Amino acid sequence: MEGTATPDTDKGRIPYFDLAKGICILLVVWYHLGAGTPFDIYLNAIRMPLYVFLSGLFFKTYGGLRGLMRRKTKKLLVPFFFFYMTTSVLLPVVLHKIGGMSFGTGQDWKLLYAFLTYHDFPNIPLWFLWGLFILNVSFYALQRCVKSEVLLGILCLGLSILLGYVLALPASLSRAFGYMFFFYLGYVVRQHDLLQRVSVGYVLPASLMLFVALGIPNPASDALLLVRQYMMSVCGVLSLVLLCKLIGHLPYVSYVGRYSIMLLVTHEPLIRILNFMHVDNAVPCFLILLTAYLFIIPFMRRYMPHVTAQT
Repeated sequence: MEGTATPDTDKGRIPYFDLAKGICILLVVWYHLGAGTPFDIYLNAIRMPLYVFLSGLFFKTYGGLRGLMRRKTKKLLVPFFFFYMTTSVLLPVVLHKIGGMSFGTGQDWKLLYAFLTYHDFPNIPLWFLWGLFILNVSFYALQRCVKSEVLLGILCLGLSILLGYVLALPASLSRAFGYMFFFYLGYVVRQHDLLQRVSVGYVLPASLMLFVALGIPNPASDALLLVRQYMMSVCGVLSLVLLCKLIGHLPYVSYVGRYSIMLLVTHEPLIRILNFMHVDNAVPCFLILLTAYLFIIPFMRRYMPHVTAQT
């Protein structure tokens, strides 16, 4: 099959998935620098749906609910709570008291439970770990109860719209459930091995052209806007994954993709510290962060494997 990348036999990994995750996490970092681009409508359509799609792609039941809960607690909840306590509670309190740094989302001990009540908290990207845990458990329950893939897809889409856009749920749950349909898509693609069966040469140009075309009109109706948003995201995710399959590997981008959780849990505090030091232009800040992760990632691999999902 053209464009197929073979698994990394040393680590049992498929390189183009690391490349896709690397592109995704770099887009997340760039977004949190607050720098807008003329292509934001396209970047926003891809960024988080791609992450959730890749998570659904590797969804497993691990022998039942107990096995799933154990695995996802280790890989998602442990990093979430460790970095929540250190970077979203202790660090803001300490930096406020010692260095005078101000956090718009608070800098007192109320932060201990802020993720349950506030819409935002100091290290906001952490919501994704908590949300992904909820998505895995929820999808497991749905998949056990609904045997038809078509019906499961309709249900996931309905829940994405209802819980993600209609109802306002606390604890970032609306954010999480808004992406449930992309989790389902990843699961279906893996079940049917679609990424290996499609022809990149035919599907990639078609999905890419549709992705670009969908970004041009601006529907007046909220319903049509939501339809466009989902269609754009599906086409964008498909285009990017197939493009990564075609490329295979890019050294730095694939490297940070392999350890994307380390960037996810640390980039927001680092941005705040750089801004406090008056490094607030997006480009130099971004370059400093990219350089810093050449040292941060090896450090965390060696000394923090249990709280960065590396064991």
